[in-house]
Amino acid sequence: MTAPLAQGPRLLHELPAHWAARSPDAEALVSGADRRTWHELRSRADRLRGALRAAGVGRGGRVAVVGRNSASCLEAVLAAAGAGAATAVLNWRLAPPELAYVLADSGAEVLFADAALLDPLRTALRDLPAPPSLVVTGTPDAPVTGGAVAYESLIERAEPLPALDGLDPDDTCVILYTSGTTGFPKGAELTHRGLLEQGAALLAVLPLGPEDRSLAVLPFFHVGGVCYAITTMLAGAPTVVLREPAPDAICRAVADGVTHLVLVPAMLPGIMRSGPEAVAAFSRLRHCLYGASPMPLPVLRRALDLFPRTRFLQLYGMTEVSGAVTALAPEVHRDPAQAHRLTSAGRPLPGVETRVVDPATGAAVLPGHRGELWLRTRQRMKGYLGNPAATAETITEDGWLRTGDLARVDEDGFVFVEDRLKDLIITGGENVCPAEVERVLAEHPAVAETAVIGVPDEKWGESVHAVLAPAPGARINAAELRAHCRERLAGYKCPRSVEVVEALPRNATGKIDKNALRAAAPGPDGTPPEDARPGTASATG
Repeated sequence: MTAPLAQGPRLLHELPAHWAARSPDAEALVSGADRRTWHELRSRADRLRGALRAAGVGRGGRVAVVGRNSASCLEAVLAAAGAGAATAVLNWRLAPPELAYVLADSGAEVLFADAALLDPLRTALRDLPAPPSLVVTGTPDAPVTGGAVAYESLIERAEPLPALDGLDPDDTCVILYTSGTTGFPKGAELTHRGLLEQGAALLAVLPLGPEDRSLAVLPFFHVGGVCYAITTMLAGAPTVVLREPAPDAICRAVADGVTHLVLVPAMLPGIMRSGPEAVAAFSRLRHCLYGASPMPLPVLRRALDLFPRTRFLQLYGMTEVSGAVTALAPEVHRDPAQAHRLTSAGRPLPGVETRVVDPATGAAVLPGHRGELWLRTRQRMKGYLGNPAATAETITEDGWLRTGDLARVDEDGFVFVEDRLKDLIITGGENVCPAEVERVLAEHPAVAETAVIGVPDEKWGESVHAVLAPAPGARINAAELRAHCRERLAGYKCPRSVEVVEALPRNATGKIDKNALRAAAPGPDGTPPEDARPGTASATG
């Protein structure tokens, strides 16, 4: 495991030099056929920093990256950080108007863009009054034109530039945009200190070092993508970058020597269904970290049985705190006496304080009682870029970050995150946590995945509506499903309507898109909306 942060690098861009001084020829970064040693990674970051300086990017400046996972994204982050600039890693799946918004909001002076995305990006750039300079990464299908420059040629002709002196650990070095489910996306300003503190905290509970090999599965615009890659660098382990997170590609990477990875729960069923050879390959994995959304208990139990030698570690966190803040240890996963804690998010990582408060008053609630989860940690973001009002709504004067999550903490300090405050259903004056209903529904053998939302109800204000995808070969009977719920839940928590779909909609980070479900949900009189998705079946009662 890596040394404590106090003895290691204090600034993000120092990581390649830190490990190059110890093992210059050791592998640092693998992306397809591209392989970088620590010495090569440091050298390339220095040359790219020189290119950024030539383009006018200095301290306080910003660059942006749009594209699938690649070595160039991490090189850009390291190069810009040493120039005193920040890198906005943007969601490549956004539509041109959305890309135009986040590019303008980020203030990027240089844009590193995947060659495969040039058409939508050029559309987005046309809408900007001062578009950034364009650097094309990957392998273009045609010669780069229109004032753009190819990434490799930019590095080849650049003069190396060492990092600036006098940079501060509290400088912003990475900007990640929230999903925008409550309005326009907001750019969370993550600092050198926050990112390295998060990495050190995670490494305090995760054995990971130079002898290991870590797979970057999640997209780098996700906090579990780029921030986990930074944690891997802090540990001195090589990072294997996966461009396409398909189950077969993940299993092949494990067969080739990957020991650690982070995935979202939605990926596990595909891995477990990918055939005997793939399952046998994945079973060699030593550490499987998962988070970003609740793990259905049936899926987790099956994975624990199918991969008996793999150590599963659940993480809970958010963009605004640079990644994970709690962890459910592997020992708890396999301890029958603690089976009830498989639905918890574990205990706080070192350096993280938690508090559960009444969301209306901010007063702390008693242990075991539900309230809003607040966090205080040096991992916390500086604020939302150019948005002091949103920052003030999220961070209290004494440094607590309001998560917007409903949670409770048990007598041993285990955090149970039960739902989002905004997702709470109020039906006939009673509060219903969708996650509680979802856990019960997921236990039914005919259900593969589920989401529960509140829909307008003329009598009760809101009623509980379940959207379900069936397990392979199964058929869902709505009446049978409601009987299953009535045996396990209070009557007001049971779904009054059930909708069956082939698959639940998900956003770019793998989370179920409840906004899309609400838009397609039945109205107060039970009728479907005009734009309801085809191929669905509904039953109410």
